[in-house]
Order: sequence, then structure tokens, then C-alpha cells
Amino acid sequence: METSVRLPTWLRDPRYTGENRCVPCTVVNVVIAGVLAAAVATQSVGLGGVVLAVALVTIAVRGYLVPGTPTLTKRYLPDRVLALFDKGPARPGAEPTATTTDTATTFDPAAALLDSGVLVDDPAVDDLVLDDSFRARWTGRARELADRDRDADGAALATFLDVDPESVATVDRGYAYVASIDGEPVGQWESRPAFLMDIAASDVLSGYWTDWDALATAHQSELLGNLRLFVETCPTCDGTVTLDTTVVESCCRQYDVLAATCDDCGARLFEADVDPAALERVGA
Repeated sequence: METSVRLPTWLRDPRYTGENRCVPCTVVNVVIAGVLAAAVATQSVGLGGVVLAVALVTIAVRGYLVPGTPTLTKRYLPDRVLALFDKGPARPGAEPTATTTDTATTFDPAAALLDSGVLVDDPAVDDLVLDDSFRARWTGRARELADRDRDADGAALATFLDVDPESVATVDRGYAYVASIDGEPVGQWESRPAFLMDIAASDVLSGYWTDWDALATAHQSELLGNLRLFVETCPTCDGTVTLDTTVVESCCRQYDVLAATCDDCGARLFEADVDPAALERVGA
């Protein structure tokens, strides 16, 4: 007979485990666990082993042993050391597990969107803007998806990825909207509204751009992410979306990002790292 052990909800902490596990914090906590176990072992080897085992299990299921470890690592470990382990906060996208190829590095999303007519050059503002027809269809489709039950999100993603709908699940973790296939994470977005905008754009592009379905999934995902820079209205609350720079924190580092956020519900629809020095030069 098979048996399984379900950990109490209060013990598990998905913010610091799995894909969100911070390697520097984990290393620091393991070192602390070793020191504590060694100290106890000077009095009792057996008890020291128990302390070490309990500490390691705690780190495994919660991500940390000592509360506040991210603050300690951020304060006392040099940024160059943190960078060896942490390349930055995971950027949500339609399919982060997609294999990157040499051709992907030369793919130009802006050029592709211009060639397809999705983006147009507007002399009035001296910038690229969305084609009015595409924007109207995109926004309308996103609102249709938002009005449906959340259980339909998995089926919509399954259509995009061309997989069995029964194998796809989505969950809103608060800090990200996460999708999985057969229990394995395959993608995450900044929020459900960001997810809806990507799925809606894919639906519209498939009938708007003849080459859309021929693109590699990784290229499609990159294009969809870039399109969210042009979102003006949140699909779930109709609030105004504002594009601005802000500072966000990963587990133990801070980053300057360009972010598109709904003014009404606070949903993040786009986020990407930016170079503060470059922003200063632009503003100078």
C-alpha cells in the first residue's frame, strides 16, 4: 500500500523554494546549520546529528532556517558574490523552459512586428505605435478571456502550446501567475492580466499575421512579451496601465526595472531590467 506525507501549509513556503530558491541564502543557512550542529555535537554526537537533520529538512521545505537571511546576505555579501549565484529575478514569460538557439539571439521582435504591420511608425509622436485595428482586436479578445472562468486559462494556454488541455494547470501565486504541464513548471507571468494579454495577442496574431504560426514558440513568446509594452488598459479591471521605472527586489538583491502597472488594481503587466546609467543619460 502506497503512503504519502503531506506537509502542513504553514511549514511550506513556495516563495523561497523550487524555482524561487535563493542559492546564496541556502548556502548561508546550510553553513549556520552546520555550525549549530557542530556546537551541539561537542556535547552529544547523536543530538548534533538530529539538529543537522532537522535543520536541513527545514531549509529544504522552507528555503531558510534563520528568518531574515535575505536581509543578511544583501547587507553583508558583496554584489559580485551574489551575482555568481543569482543572475537576477526570474523574468516571467510565456515559455522560459524553451531551448535557446543561436538564431534566437539574432531575432529582432520589433522588426518582425513592423514587417507584420502590428507596429507602425507614427510621425506625430516620432515613435512606434500599435496599429489601431490590431489594438482594438487585441484589447477586445483580452476582455473576453478575462470574463471567462479561470479554469479556462489552462485550456487557452494548451491551445497556444499545442498540448493536451488536461495536462495544463495555472495558479496565481500572488507574485507571479504560473503554468505547469503534468506538474512541471513551464512558464510564469507577472500577473494573470499579463497572461491574458499574451494569450489574446496570440489568438489575434494567428488570424492577423500569416507567418505567426510558423514562428518558433520561443520567438512567439518573445514577441508577446514585447507587445505588452504597449498595453494601455488592464483586461481584468479596465484600469489605466502606466509605464514607469521602479526598483524591485529579488531574494537578496535590488534591481532597476521598466514596469507597466495597472493604476487601479496594481497588476504588473510588464517588467524588464534596465540600466540606471542609461536612464540617467536619456533624462540628461
